Amino acid sequence: MASNRVAASLPRIGVTIGHVPQKLKTGGIEPSRRARLEVLRRIVTRTVREERVELKWNRAVEARPYLERLIQLGVERGPLDEYTSEMMDWWLPEKDLITKMHEVIVPRFQNRESPFTSLFRLPPQRLQQYIQNKREVWKRYDIGVLEIDGNPFPPVQAENQEQSNSILDALLSDALRNHHITLQEKLETSAK
Repeated sequence: MASNRVAASLPRIGVTIGHVPQKLKTGGIEPSRRARLEVLRRIVTRTVREERVELKWNRAVEARPYLERLIQLGVERGPLDEYTSEMMDWWLPEKDLITKMHEVIVPRFQNRESPFTSLFRLPPQRLQQYIQNKREVWKRYDIGVLEIDGNPFPPVQAENQEQSNSILDALLSDALRNHHITLQEKLETSAK
């Protein structure tokens, strides 16, 4: 039981772990004990490949701790550790993703504390399920975006920009701009 000793020696991950396991049904996977892990494995693999995925909220919440632990193993133990290699092999069945994890993703977080991922809730989507006797049946899904921090995509949430339109703010910004121009002119004349 080397895995118990290794997992016990790792620090806690920096994200909350849901206490109620979600139902994760997917077409093509027969319901069994392993089916839930297989769905989570596919989500983790897809997230490492794409670095940002949009999926149902409950799946994103369930997959995030597994992805966090995988990145944490890479950061804390490195690619030569036996347990880390075993976990990477199982969670990332595509070998090029293991290379990506060790050479691209893990180096981003060498000098950073967890969490290494972000989770955003999008507005719910309403999707048509089926049509029965000329009656359409729709279902509402909560959507989430799970991403690995530091990805090359634009941020999901825009940074806070100054939205104030008051006269005082306009006058202060003009005064600062004029002061900055004056200082630059003084520096240029003193450099000559």
